[in-house]
Amino acid sequence: MRKYLLLLITTLFFSSTNALERVTINITRSLNYDAQKAHISQKTVSNIVRIFSWKIDFNKDLRKGDRFIIIGNRGTAPSAIIYISGRKRVAVFSYIDKFGQLNYYDINGKSLYSSFLRAPLKYKRISSKFQRKRFHPILKTWRPHRAVDYSANRNTPVYAAADGIIQRRKYIGALGNAVYIKHGINYVTAYAHLAKFARGLRVGSKVKKGKVIGYVGSTGRSTGPHLHYELRYKGKRKNPLTWRLPKQKKVSKSDLKHFQSRAKAILRSL
Repeated sequence: MRKYLLLLITTLFFSSTNALERVTINITRSLNYDAQKAHISQKTVSNIVRIFSWKIDFNKDLRKGDRFIIIGNRGTAPSAIIYISGRKRVAVFSYIDKFGQLNYYDINGKSLYSSFLRAPLKYKRISSKFQRKRFHPILKTWRPHRAVDYSANRNTPVYAAADGIIQRRKYIGALGNAVYIKHGINYVTAYAHLAKFARGLRVGSKVKKGKVIGYVGSTGRSTGPHLHYELRYKGKRKNPLTWRLPKQKKVSKSDLKHFQSRAKAILRSL
């Protein structure tokens, strides 16, 4: 029975694109305002933000004249969502995996988010773990340490843990030189005590996983060169060593050609 249902779902997924409807959100004020004018459900708007936040800063990137094209039938999950601006086009297409879960992937069959690096630098040792209570070496008091400290040589390159958008880049008191990167709508990573920032790094700029964002130092309240690294999920600090980080999803190899054929057919129909 389960195999039959999966076969039926797959058949429906790979059906002809001719019958699909198309609705366009033309940006004049904001995504929410213009989606409401186009009679797009809040659920679809939330999905657009969730999916495209890995590539678009909705506070800064959207411009008047930008468009979101939603292809599918009303009352069902969109078959494709395409963002078009004067500078870029980002297109995602629905795919139902072997477990019956629907997600969205680019033309290459990959989700828009990348996997995270487990550690954002080459380090010597972990000098301080994530813990509820730690004796602070400078303040001489017991307090929580909701981060991981990686001991490393001064000026060791520090990398972005995943694709994202620079949220903060400045000297922040006890943290010293610090960089905050926003990844999608749920994740933020923070990198502190940096000796210096990478050249050209600016608030609002996009970074790829593995891009150098700074160099290990001892700025702020620090006893020696190390990286103070934080992982935040929905605003709450999580243990980077144990938290189950998102991994990039891919269309199965057996379905990839069919998926790409359907995606290309949708693009040709625009």
